[in-house]
Amino acid sequence: MKFLLILSVALLASRAVAIHEGVGTQQNPYNPSFIPRRHHVVIAAFGNPKYYSDNFVRADKNGAKLKVPKFDVFFDELQKVSPFVKQALHEEKPGGIAAIDDTADVYKWKNMERHPNRLISQVDKIDNFQNNGVPLIRVRSSLRGPSKQRGIYFSELISTTELRQRWDATNKVVETIYNAADLDDVKTFLGDDYGEPELFGIGYVKTKQSVVSPREQMTLCGVQTFPSGASIVWGVELEEDQDHLFPKDQPKRMPRSTSHLFAMTMIPTGEDTFDVEYVLQLDVGGLPGWLLGPVVTETVKKMFRFAEKYCESGFEEGGELAKRLAAFPDDKEESSAFSDDQEESSPQTDEACVLDEKRALLMPP
Repeated sequence: MKFLLILSVALLASRAVAIHEGVGTQQNPYNPSFIPRRHHVVIAAFGNPKYYSDNFVRADKNGAKLKVPKFDVFFDELQKVSPFVKQALHEEKPGGIAAIDDTADVYKWKNMERHPNRLISQVDKIDNFQNNGVPLIRVRSSLRGPSKQRGIYFSELISTTELRQRWDATNKVVETIYNAADLDDVKTFLGDDYGEPELFGIGYVKTKQSVVSPREQMTLCGVQTFPSGASIVWGVELEEDQDHLFPKDQPKRMPRSTSHLFAMTMIPTGEDTFDVEYVLQLDVGGLPGWLLGPVVTETVKKMFRFAEKYCESGFEEGGELAKRLAAFPDDKEESSAFSDDQEESSPQTDEACVLDEKRALLMPP
């Protein structure tokens, strides 16, 4: 089964909330329909070259080749900003939120919210992370949902247009550009330290005209799974030297948005429960960091609110997620640290699923 992966947080721009100029006025300071004129700036933002190697893997069509990240460099940075990534990579039985010691953070984070008993339990940020002019946002949540194919079905909340549009219908174009022809090629460069590659690909997204002009993004993304049951969804913007991969039916270039750093990590905490940590540094052309931070945070929260009900539907007869999971083959082996039973693999069902028709990793979330 082929999966399109597109990392597009550009669509957040259309949800941007701008702040009126001036202090002490009687007006409500927040007006979602207003963007200060001085912020209508076109910028080009591309992936950081430090994350990319000179290696390539075969794509699934047109004789194209996909650039491979320096996985050691990329995941080293992710470990520094995401305790969940570190747990997934190094612990046989990761503990999720309960096992985190925030005082051990490599960087100095500013805590924005802390509500241990709520769906969104914690929000942190680092302003101007790595001098990119925009904040790095970190959001944590706890959810209940089936363990079967959790990394895949949870990534589909942001990687399939049908689910994404349930809580954010701002995309105009979502299309596959390329998938890796053979994940074993990816595994050659990934090695044994960074999990098992489940998805690897490149895609393109363009947003609709809204309070800001359309934005576009072309990104490389992947999903890795681990014996503990943990999963990491990751993404990074492609460099400018990969612009030849832009779809031929989209010849007009738009202002470019970029995800400087992105990881969404799921850690099992029980047979049917798991914690999620969402880390994102998004740059949307024309929006300043002080404005973008609250927008990114609220959009990620909205995804979690939708995810809560969607994941619960996996336990309901005829539930939306339950139907989706029925279209998957059984896991080759149950890797959860909370279950000793193994299920035998069953033949993949031929049941048609609308979510298989068009896939994209739309960010953020």
